Formats: sequence, structure tokens, C-alpha cells
Amino acid sequence: MEHKKGGVQVQSVARAAEILQCFQRTPEMGISEIAGEMNLNKSTVFGLVNTLTRYGYLEQVPGNRKYRLGITLFEMGNLVLSRIDIRNEAKALCAPLAQKYPATVHIATHSEGEVIYVDKMDSGTSLISSSNVGKRAPMHCTGVGKAMLAYLPETYIDQYLLFPLKRLTEKTITTRQQLLEELEKVRQSGIAMDEEEIEPGLSCIAAPILQLNGEPVLAISLSFPYGRIREINIAEARRELLTHTKELSARLGYRE
Repeated sequence: MEHKKGGVQVQSVARAAEILQCFQRTPEMGISEIAGEMNLNKSTVFGLVNTLTRYGYLEQVPGNRKYRLGITLFEMGNLVLSRIDIRNEAKALCAPLAQKYPATVHIATHSEGEVIYVDKMDSGTSLISSSNVGKRAPMHCTGVGKAMLAYLPETYIDQYLLFPLKRLTEKTITTRQQLLEELEKVRQSGIAMDEEEIEPGLSCIAAPILQLNGEPVLAISLSFPYGRIREINIAEARRELLTHTKELSARLGYRE
């Protein structure tokens, strides 16, 4: 056994874990390739791979002598995902933002082209009343809506959004071209903005929580009423929000 930082480690178990990690970089590998990658002799690697295969963590590719990740890992991964309550994790992680900034934190999901607010947190002095939990709102003019639309297939837009889009303020996006250009900006930065598009005086920054397949399951926003966004370091708030949503996305298995 090896004694390393973090406690006692069993060398053979550590090596087996490192073998599995090799397949994150290369989907299919033979014994010689794994041995070269890990700087081990082939007989040692063969024994480890044979054991991992016996328990379903690896499987041999039909028709060649290479190996790939096995179905057991998929089954175990699904068990992990099934026990994650991402809404409550998002609430716990992002609630402090409502205290740090003069903002309301919203957590929202989507259904048939509309935003549904599933949680709302503020410091008790919020001036925002139009986003009560359970309320629906258009996706095209809300930060959380655009954050999710950017990572949904374009067929979703075709199915659920009717153009020209409904104008709620002078700044509301109404055309398909405007919307697609806006969503491309969201994908490039990871952040969606609502600058008085749903309500005069109301601005927000938002980012999505992405699941394993890259599609959004939720979005989180910081909403600032009546010019309060000018009171904060907006670059810092964007970075902090993005850090949290990326962490939550990783919890659901999403990898950039």
C-alpha cells in the first residue's frame, strides 16, 4: 500500500482507477497502449484490465483486441444522477448571491417555449414581484429564457416560438434573426442578459445549468430592479454566476 496525501491508498485500486481515466482521453485502447500510457509492464496491465472486464467496468470491443468502458459505469453513473437534487443544490450554492448583490436570484426551468420560475431568493427588500414561484414568462425576453434557448435545438424554437415575437418593451427582441444572433452571443460567453426587455428598469444576468447531453435543465439569474445593476461590479457578478452554473452542470455530468 502507498501512503499519500489524503490517506492510505491501495496501489492496485489506484492503478485500476487510472486505467479507467485513460479511456476519457481515448475511447478504445489495447493492452500495449494502456501499458505505454501508464508506464507499466503489459502483464500488470493485463491483470488489471481482465479484472475490470470481469466486473463490467471495461468490455472488449467485438472484432478486435481493444477495450472500452463498460456498461457497469453507465449504470452506476445513472444512479449518481438520479440522487442529485439539482434544484436544491442550486439554491444552496446561489442563495449567498442574493445577499452579496442588490439582486433577486431566480431559478427557472422551461416548458413549451415558456420560462417557469421554480425558486426565488432575495434579501427581503426585493422590488421584483413579477416573477413569483410557479409563474410563467416568455423565453425570448428573459435572461433565464435566453440562457436556456441558447442550448436547446433550433427545432425547439421552430416548435414553440411564434414570430414576430411579442414586444413587451421598446427593447424586446421580436425577429428570428435578432434572436438567433443574441443566442450565439450567449453561447460564446455562457451568459445571457436581459436589459429591460421584459419590464422597463429591470435588468438581469443569467446562465444555464446543462445536463449530460448538453441541454439545459435549469437556469439561474441575478435580477436587478430599477438601475441597481449599476451599483455592482458586473464583470465579477458574471464570473461568479458562471462559476456556480458550471459547477452544477459538472454535477450532472456535462463536460465542455
